[in-house]
Amino acid sequence: MRLSIIIPCYNVADTLQKCVQSVLEQLPGETEIILVDDGSTDATGMVAERLGTENTAVQVFHKTNGVPSEARNYGISKACGDYLMFVDSDDVVASSTIPSVLSYMLQHPEVDVAEFPVRVHYGHTSEYLQDFPTKIWPSARKYWHETEAWEHTYAYNKIYKKHLFDNLLFPKGRIFEDLWLYSELISREPKVATLSCGLYLYHWNEKGLTVNADTDADALQQLLEGQMRAARLMKTRLLSSNGWRLYRSMLFRQIDIYRISGKFILTSPLVKLICVLH
Repeated sequence: MRLSIIIPCYNVADTLQKCVQSVLEQLPGETEIILVDDGSTDATGMVAERLGTENTAVQVFHKTNGVPSEARNYGISKACGDYLMFVDSDDVVASSTIPSVLSYMLQHPEVDVAEFPVRVHYGHTSEYLQDFPTKIWPSARKYWHETEAWEHTYAYNKIYKKHLFDNLLFPKGRIFEDLWLYSELISREPKVATLSCGLYLYHWNEKGLTVNADTDADALQQLLEGQMRAARLMKTRLLSSNGWRLYRSMLFRQIDIYRISGKFILTSPLVKLICVLH
């Protein structure tokens, strides 16, 4: 099996068909789609089973409800491909994306991770395009800092070599688990390529955790802690090239946390003063 595409599903009966169809229409040979029904309480399980019956490339698994990271990890445990890709069940992968990116990786066997453009908040007024140059980066650390990768640690707009996950899984019980996993992965210095071809359509979800995190102090704290951990793992210095942008983002998160709960995660006296003045 060349490629395994993992799609966790929870109460997405209205969007799952469109999501899977966008993938099926462009499947290269030797590819499997793994649908993980995470204890859905709507018709998601039935939609998944029908898709599995109609398409030999689709495998369906059902598990008791957990957090999103558990469903992804379950999918990884069932995957047989040399490469992995993650797709969220309310999103769409644009035509020709998968064969183009996979073909690039097969032509460049040294590449461990290939990242391609994503249209963020697709269909909303806040929609924007996160795009990249076509480039194989000399080091993962250089990629991390020069592309400001902490702003696009999404699991889904990338294809990975499966062996990267032999000793690496999405953390359980963490909000923004993509940030926690991807910073750990990049700290291990894989060979990373960015591509200008392909497109992932990340739909706006008004009920999603990331959309509502700006009013949730606990979620913001987990985001800030993830950024702090990433800065340590990647040895990011405040005054390094682009490093100050990560620290600026961390400061904004701390201001939001203080505004909501009065709590300090960053303990510098200067940060405390800035929060109070703000």
